[in-house]
Amino acid sequence: MAKSAAMLPPDLSEIAESLGEADEVLTAVELQQISLFDELKKTPSFDRFPGFTVLRRCEPGRVICEQGDAGATAFAILTSQDVLAIRRQQLQTLQSMADGETVDHRGFEPLDALERAELVVEYEEEIAAYEDRCEQLESADASARRELEQVAAAQLVVSLEPTLRSRGFKGWLNNLFGVRRQQAAAPDGSRLIPIDGPSDIDSETRQAPLYEGELFGEMSCMNRSPRSATVVATGQCYLLEMVRNVLDTLHNDPKYKLRMDAVYRERVLEGHIRQLSLFNELNEAEFSKLREHVELVDFESGGVICEEFGESDCIYVIRSGVVKVVANAWTSLRMAEFEASDWTVIYADLASACRENAELVAGMVATVFDDSLQDELVARAESGEVSDVINQQILDALNSFILVDNFPKELGKTTADVSALFGDADFDDLLADYPDNCQNWSQLELRTCRRWLLELAFPAGIPRRDESVGARRTLAYLGRGDSLGEMGVVLDEPRNATCVAYDHPDSGFHQRIPDSRTGAVPSRVELVRIPRDILHEMMQSSHSLKSSIDDIVRRRQRDRQDQASRMAVDPASLRQQTPRFEQLGLVQGQQLMLIDLDRCTRCGSCVDACIAAHDDGNTRLYLDGPRFENFLVPLTCRKCLDPVCMIGCPVGAINRGDSGEIQIRNWCIGCRLCADQCPYGSIQMNHLPVPVEPNEQQLSLLGEDAEVKKVTNRAVVCDMCSSLSSGEPSCVYSCPHEAAIRVNARGFFFESEEISGVSGNGGVAS
Repeated sequence: MAKSAAMLPPDLSEIAESLGEADEVLTAVELQQISLFDELKKTPSFDRFPGFTVLRRCEPGRVICEQGDAGATAFAILTSQDVLAIRRQQLQTLQSMADGETVDHRGFEPLDALERAELVVEYEEEIAAYEDRCEQLESADASARRELEQVAAAQLVVSLEPTLRSRGFKGWLNNLFGVRRQQAAAPDGSRLIPIDGPSDIDSETRQAPLYEGELFGEMSCMNRSPRSATVVATGQCYLLEMVRNVLDTLHNDPKYKLRMDAVYRERVLEGHIRQLSLFNELNEAEFSKLREHVELVDFESGGVICEEFGESDCIYVIRSGVVKVVANAWTSLRMAEFEASDWTVIYADLASACRENAELVAGMVATVFDDSLQDELVARAESGEVSDVINQQILDALNSFILVDNFPKELGKTTADVSALFGDADFDDLLADYPDNCQNWSQLELRTCRRWLLELAFPAGIPRRDESVGARRTLAYLGRGDSLGEMGVVLDEPRNATCVAYDHPDSGFHQRIPDSRTGAVPSRVELVRIPRDILHEMMQSSHSLKSSIDDIVRRRQRDRQDQASRMAVDPASLRQQTPRFEQLGLVQGQQLMLIDLDRCTRCGSCVDACIAAHDDGNTRLYLDGPRFENFLVPLTCRKCLDPVCMIGCPVGAINRGDSGEIQIRNWCIGCRLCADQCPYGSIQMNHLPVPVEPNEQQLSLLGEDAEVKKVTNRAVVCDMCSSLSSGEPSCVYSCPHEAAIRVNARGFFFESEEISGVSGNGGVAS
């Protein structure tokens, strides 16, 4: 029988010390008894992740998680049927054991006959109790059943006692699955409090009930955000706490993904919108009306969210990711671009293409015209008659060609193939920055190329876009909580900028490393969409909403004028629009380190301080990297807005700390996935002098058929010196010439940008 591959679990003796008295590490067979996994297309391979789920037994008053803590795990409240199935499986296992064998979930020392007998009695008593509880639930009416199933509550805590945590490897699981002491809830304000759970906290009771079978905390776990509320057990219950890599495995299952998406949409929308200053004064009836019409939408990196001159049919609020706002980036053909004399030429060119079924672009365009329009084109080309109705139909057909989200293989598979179609120097320059494979082009790149193809195929009739507009100009980068589109919706104006889902660039760092992967994994932008019609309707019925929007309109108009004046007299305001700024991904940095080369004397104090601040003697700072203006951008963590390094860790070892810093836990297996995915070379792989191998206790949890590789390397990343009492980055503090600084890139390189239809300081992120 082939050995199964498994991830190296933490030392079992450390697990035993960090678990609560009633907490357990379940075996793969026991985990498979849980109904959460029943409907999956494929049951997760728990054998690969031994020790990364913990069953928590919670008595009333136990605090499960605290508001503001870093969210590294998710929780599933087990149903009574789940607990019954697990205990029956465990009892069966116990009864088949011989004296002296271990029980992996309860202890790691061999059991003698007396201990095993005591455990059998304990399980039999609990099975009997849960059989009675299941009968009660089955016989109860809906109201009584719901009351019985409530086992926990989420609440806001305003005074938190610090939780003592062990340091180093010994405290790894206590940090992650630490037993929390009960905290007292204090009264809060009267607003509805959004939480990462099935429902929000009621403004009067200041609590939200949680029931058997529900999940909570998965949004914090998946999105690397702090806990949004404190959850306290109100009755005896069992919770399965999962590290992110286990949740990722579940999320890869198609059925579970659909379930997660539904939960995500249900929980995100109301809480996020309710927090926006634009809507926080709505009464419950008004907000209920809004709630019915908002939706969650997402865009892949490079996707066009809205296009300049397009219809302002909604406003958007950014849930996650980064949006780039660009002027002069529209691609669709507009009636205003055409002269009256252009149309007769277009009729003739298109009629010829349709009639002759021409190759290349003309032939592709011919496919977007239906038979009746093709016949009409041929007839009007012969008569010379022009019709406004036909003109609009032609425009719509041509735009449908531009806006298709793929590139026709008939025109080429590589950038070189497409460039060779016409031999146009300007077109060649455009394609020079595109990926080599046409299938890897972004949506904006596809649209831009398709527009150029029309212009080159029909030079006499299709206007050249680059002759009627200026160079593309980046106006702003918007992040979580920002909103866009208000001005266009309120004033009934077209969009005045193109908004694109922004991803990490390929900085070129990985090109310098042999056999390295290509860099960051693609990310996406998630937005809350609010339709124009419902916004207008609510403005008529809500004086507070109308007043808020009127204030926004006046402020946007004033800021637009100020921006135009500033750009006319201050060329430095355009520095963020250079290709270099884009290529370096500087806008991602919330704690971007810069070294002022005019001040720096190359003394190396910053690197020495970094080494001294960490017990392992490894630096997290390398004075190598790109230059931008008079700054060196060194290789160190920049605390990205969208940290793609955290995606896909097979053992959930990379997470956010309490202050949002990136932390790599000491059960890292050295797979280098995080290092490969970081586009900026911020994560280094350090060799371990002594390889980490599973000991006898770990092997007992892994099983005889498991095969685990030695851990010879571990990832290291800057944690912003969060482990130090000062809380300040040592590299910055130690610089004798104030040359080293940590900045929020959006605030440092951009002044507050607010333009018509785009807001740079939207609502508060939930």
